[in-house]
Amino acid sequence: MGRPLKIQKLNAGITTDAGFPQFANLDPGTQVIPNGMNSNQFLGVVGGGNVGIATAAFPVVQITANVNGQQGTAHIITQKGQSKYLVSGENSVNAGSFTPGFSYQILQLGNTNWTAIGAGINPQVGQVFTATGAGSGSGTASDAGQCQLVASPTLSSGQMNIGFEIGGGQIFASRLTNKYIWDGSTPPNRYAVNFFAPENAVNVSNVQITGNAGTFTSDSFSTYFIGDTVTVSGTNTGSGSISGYSDPSTYYVIATNGSTSFTLSSSLGGANIVTSAGNTRGLTFNVEGAATTTVKSGADAATWTGTSGPAGTQYISLALVNNATS
Repeated sequence: MGRPLKIQKLNAGITTDAGFPQFANLDPGTQVIPNGMNSNQFLGVVGGGNVGIATAAFPVVQITANVNGQQGTAHIITQKGQSKYLVSGENSVNAGSFTPGFSYQILQLGNTNWTAIGAGINPQVGQVFTATGAGSGSGTASDAGQCQLVASPTLSSGQMNIGFEIGGGQIFASRLTNKYIWDGSTPPNRYAVNFFAPENAVNVSNVQITGNAGTFTSDSFSTYFIGDTVTVSGTNTGSGSISGYSDPSTYYVIATNGSTSFTLSSSLGGANIVTSAGNTRGLTFNVEGAATTTVKSGADAATWTGTSGPAGTQYISLALVNNATS
């Protein structure tokens, strides 16, 4: 059924948690490369490193989490149980603002005395600790803590979700292992996900705002999916406008015809943004791109090429194969 996702401490010169090694880095006497994969690939990658050191070769799994009362994008550090994970937010908290009793992951050491506030005698970037005081100095950390995975877009404190796409629709996971992901159906549908592929981002051209409810058109694009991210950057000199826009801003596709029209929200599955019709001269629209189809190990052949999570090489897509009801 797939083992829980795990991490290791050292990998490819990265001195913080960075996920399972490539097959080529395993002990030659125990190397078993699954059929359809090569020595530069690997299974069950969680990451666990600080987001700043993540790469397409050693990615992290991005999630949405409510940690220490702060909700936003986060990543998995390690799995604590079937549906419990230690996670770190992608926010930054300055030393002097830490809350005693809250957990944090160190981002920058600066001149902060981390040992004095609970981080031990040899604090390092990527280390998770429970603050015993507010701290001081120039160091920074992100909110961290244990979260329960829920198959819902709505989160309470101490909860997280993992979104992925099936047939153009956004799905939330109820469970994840190094081989499978389950949705929230009863009984849940199980999908094989034991290979992770880095995402690409693609610019789309001739974007026009068609109304006041966040609706857009563009030249034909390969595939828009509900849940895709669209990063807008630049200075708007066009006749249309996006209310609240700042350079850059990331939005989510909440409706689309799949190729030439889409509706955007400022949050995943949220309400549409407010716009005014016109052209978008000066703005660049960077859309989450499709992952390359990957042949799977064993008897399964790759059957799906969608993506999940925002575009950016430090995050991952789930290259799915045949699904089954567990």
